[in-house]
Amino acid sequence: MAKVTVSIPTYNRARFIGKAVDSVLAQTYKDIEILIIDNASTDDTQKIISSFDDNRIKYVKNEENIGIIGNWNKCIGLAQGQYLMILGDDDVPHCDFIKKSLEAHEKYSEVAFTFTRCNKVDECENIIQEWGYNFTPPNYLKGIDYLFYTLEYEACLTNSSTVLLKKHVFDELGDFRVEFARNVFDFNMWIRIASKYNVYFIDEILCDYRIHKDQISQLHWREQKTGKVGTYLELLNILSNLMHGQYEFPKNDYVSHKLHVLVTKLSGYLRELNQYL
Repeated sequence: MAKVTVSIPTYNRARFIGKAVDSVLAQTYKDIEILIIDNASTDDTQKIISSFDDNRIKYVKNEENIGIIGNWNKCIGLAQGQYLMILGDDDVPHCDFIKKSLEAHEKYSEVAFTFTRCNKVDECENIIQEWGYNFTPPNYLKGIDYLFYTLEYEACLTNSSTVLLKKHVFDELGDFRVEFARNVFDFNMWIRIASKYNVYFIDEILCDYRIHKDQISQLHWREQKTGKVGTYLELLNILSNLMHGQYEFPKNDYVSHKLHVLVTKLSGYLRELNQYL
């Protein structure tokens, strides 16, 4: 049984899936399984995968499309590794991504997940800019500090394709789910994990995150223009848990001020989105 499972949930991504698989095969750390869960693609995805000759690759095609969240959860259910990475089918981890992520896990055994910086790239892999506007301090982070920086920057700090996590956390916390908004289901998971565990930020660019018109984030976050609503709901839930004493967080004045700021921003944004709601 491989130590690390790299799960790639995919749907109609024949033009990018080959490069994603290549990037995993090129990892300097080799004790991996590559689990590709095809969500009933109708393009040449299966043909592309069948062109690879490597017994670490396992390909599963769903008989019908079970949705993004269902497919991500199937990646969890079928993964056999101690560690799990869920890689976007259009993203490309750098060759030392798994090696450096595992080193952090092994140094701090209580860490639930590691995450890294990444570049935004276009369809031809030209660098557009670095992903993210603000980041946590590097290295080891208590979960409560991760939540604090999430509130401070009012954003998801973690790109899913840069995460390596211990698979056992799902035994306690459950799978990905829609708690407040469908388009931030991964953000919801990082918050849930940080509420129970500590994390580690590798202050290094170790992945390329591809931007294109058919990208999941484009279709389900930017284009619908409701992504920020989901983000604000997740942030307000963090504040709710802080106010009810579920986290040890002494900054009461900060909490009350942040609550006012977020409610004001959310109200203004909802007024702008009136045509969509």
